[in-house]
Amino acid sequence: MDPIGSATPFEALVLVEHPLPWPSDVSELPLLAGRAAPGVRVMAVVPEDRADHDGEVTVVHHRRTGTNRLEGTDHRVAEAELPALLDDLLAAPMDDHRDRPSAAGPAPAEVLVCAHGRRDACCGRWGTLLHLELAALLGGDVRVRRCSHTGGHRFAPTAITLPDGRFWAYAEPEQLEQVVHRAGDLAPLAAHDRGTSALGPWGQVVERAVLHALGWTWLDETLTAVEEDVDPDGRRATVTLRWPGGSATGTVVVERMVPVLVCGEPPEAATKQSPDLALVDLSFG
Repeated sequence: MDPIGSATPFEALVLVEHPLPWPSDVSELPLLAGRAAPGVRVMAVVPEDRADHDGEVTVVHHRRTGTNRLEGTDHRVAEAELPALLDDLLAAPMDDHRDRPSAAGPAPAEVLVCAHGRRDACCGRWGTLLHLELAALLGGDVRVRRCSHTGGHRFAPTAITLPDGRFWAYAEPEQLEQVVHRAGDLAPLAAHDRGTSALGPWGQVVERAVLHALGWTWLDETLTAVEEDVDPDGRRATVTLRWPGGSATGTVVVERMVPVLVCGEPPEAATKQSPDLALVDLSFG
């Protein structure tokens, strides 16, 4: 199954350090319970082993400043100050908050690797291994973190790269290294690209095709308009993406519905289905 169209859209992302174990749904953690905002994804990450820890907890606030660009700021506070910081960030998630006393500086490029074993055993097993391999490969260039559920555990191991905010399936260390450094041939990455978090499923399909047509420089463009015309039966859509330098229109169809597999269980045990989306034509304006 092609994973494109399975990325979870968001406009801001808040990462909260919280030690393992996590419940299956991290929103059940006392610190995160009831803390949510429209268009904001709140996730737990395993705390960093920092020499300057001093009992502080790191919260990373990412806000979208472009289609494939999220600006991130690290905030560090004492544990007792966490609730107030989270409430402030969620009350104004698109503000930069860089002038807060808690701001410790810009967030580096990072890769979030789902290792949420209580949510999905395959993510726990393969995500933990990917985290170790990727951290060793990237060294200090990029921050690699184990995170809570990214969605799409059937594509394990899964990852999110930042600052581009893209979701990845069947992730491998060398592929993610290529993504964060924007290097090499894009073609092999297509089968791993779940889409940009800036768009919904239909738009993600067309946007991926534009990325592969225009190359890595596409990630520096920002869309000015997204137009979607979905057929009444919900099985076909025409999507037009516009940006300052041009436009692209594509037709996307639901090729089939496939079972959402559960790690370690046979296909017939699946209780959910997911659409397998395909691009049938693409033209540039």
